[in-house]
Amino acid sequence: MNQERRDDSETPRMETRTFTDDQGRRWAGSVMSGRFRGGEENAEVIFVCEDTPSETKRFARLDRAPVEAANEWRGMAEEQVRDLFRGSEPA
Repeated sequence: MNQERRDDSETPRMETRTFTDDQGRRWAGSVMSGRFRGGEENAEVIFVCEDTPSETKRFARLDRAPVEAANEWRGMAEEQVRDLFRGSEPA
């Protein structure tokens, strides 16, 4: 089995965005390839609580390829990031 490396233009640039939720906790979010079948075509954002690391991580699915999702993620306004977080699910 030959495995091919993805072209750099197809590899999303990682960017972590931080924000405060409605309860005043600081969260960090990053885009990654999806965890489930078809994950290379459907990106997810993983949210980790910075204030309480034991807090359950949260995921939000983005119905677009990771490169497209990463570009969109970088351009989102902070309120859009919070809205995405509000719609996320526990990991």
